[in-house]
Amino acid sequence: MKISKLKIYALELVLIAVLFFALFASKIVTKLFLAVFMLIFLFIVRFSFGKRGNKSIFEKPVLILMLIFAGIYLGVFYLLGLYYGFMRPKILFNLTNIINIIIPIAVIIISSELIRKTFLSQDAIIHFKKHKFNFSIILVYIAMTLVDLTIYTGIYDLSNLDDFLMAIGFVLFASLSCNLLYNYMSIRFGYLPIIVFRLITTLYMYFIPIVPDVYIFLRSFLRMLYPFVIYLVLENTYAKSSFATAFKDRRQNIFWTSGLLVMVTLLIMLISCQFKYGVIVIGSYSMTGTINKGDGVIFKRYEGERLEKGQVILFDYNDIKTVHRIVDIRVVNGEARYVTQGDANPTVDTGYRTSQDIKGMVDLRIKYIGLPTLWLRSLFKR
Repeated sequence: MKISKLKIYALELVLIAVLFFALFASKIVTKLFLAVFMLIFLFIVRFSFGKRGNKSIFEKPVLILMLIFAGIYLGVFYLLGLYYGFMRPKILFNLTNIINIIIPIAVIIISSELIRKTFLSQDAIIHFKKHKFNFSIILVYIAMTLVDLTIYTGIYDLSNLDDFLMAIGFVLFASLSCNLLYNYMSIRFGYLPIIVFRLITTLYMYFIPIVPDVYIFLRSFLRMLYPFVIYLVLENTYAKSSFATAFKDRRQNIFWTSGLLVMVTLLIMLISCQFKYGVIVIGSYSMTGTINKGDGVIFKRYEGERLEKGQVILFDYNDIKTVHRIVDIRVVNGEARYVTQGDANPTVDTGYRTSQDIKGMVDLRIKYIGLPTLWLRSLFKR
């Protein structure tokens, strides 16, 4: 392997390490500090490799198209606000926040796209016998996803498990989707359209006095779905040049991307528990034998349906979501009251459950799927 290729991979790994540290040490590594680091790193990369790659003939029309896409994105988001309501931004537009947050985020976005373009313009292909590998694209993808996470997870305390899982579940998937698009665009259309789109769709909340009070799932789902729409438009509009893949390959790419998008969408819908079905991990031994600790259960949201003795339900019990079985039903003043008990517990639960306590009816058990979550929770308790 040539020295220049080793340098490419070494710098990419250094960038990933620093960004990974910054993600989990956000109280130490501020946005301003990270912006300075990204500028210094950009200088090192440009000094080491220079500027390579020809300017795309489609950069200007794609730039205009991305401006339109940014406008549509904000339009859809604020239309959702008409339904969900609006709120004041958590970070107000003032001089302190301009210096400490807004300008640093803009610098991080611009420098990261210049770094992305520089790395992706290098010849980092490794030849091994008759095979060729370009791990640089993967490393750049990981690094730029981490950049995105450092911007969007600033509102989370990643030392707290619930916030950590929220960031992973709702921010990571969207960032992965966005950076697939940005890598594709950087190679084919240059960095300028990406920078403009990212600046508008990231910084708008600091300049507009009200923002939609939309649940984080919907915001992340929009960020996850929108890159796929943009990709389809760009691929079908500008795939006439020599770098375009064959129609068959494009169709296969769309098929696999669509399949991945559907699976991730379903996963997020289940995790969010905001739709008809949700998923919860069992963290106790109270249902052992029927549902074991570490299993996941998919439940159907309770909407006043008639419940019967023997059904397994999800309910709030002492401010904890609990999955137990109905062992008795009593009617008091025309209201059904449900006595519950864990299958492995020797006695029934204290008190009774009403329809207001019940959140869902358990439909399906998935063995062992929740073990990683329990393992993470044990780490955060140390």
